[in-house]
Amino acid sequence: MDISSLSPLDLIIKLYDGAISFLNKTVVAINKKDKVQKIQYLNRSRMIIEELLFSLNVEDGGDVAQNLQDLYTYILLELTRINASESIDKIYHVQELLKTLRSAWVEIKTTVPASELARQQMAARAH
Repeated sequence: MDISSLSPLDLIIKLYDGAISFLNKTVVAINKKDKVQKIQYLNRSRMIIEELLFSLNVEDGGDVAQNLQDLYTYILLELTRINASESIDKIYHVQELLKTLRSAWVEIKTTVPASELARQQMAARAH
């Protein structure tokens, strides 16, 4: 799949999928007591969340963007705690947050007409 052909919404959904998948792999690594893989998978999840965080436009996005910024910051803190504690419960908690956010983006994709999304994307590029 060519990532450059994805719409911004599809890309966001794929990023959530990736973070969730890497957290699943983190659980496996913790259960295997493989610290190297645990760190690798946590770092991949962290990089995805950082990308989501840094791509936010808080100025234009208002409260929604601010709330996402706060949530992504919280998730990054939790990932740091997971690295130290190896808490699988914390991983599941973060995964549930990410799944909820992913579902919201999927809902937006299915309810907002494609023409409206295209108009918004063009407006965003104009800034």
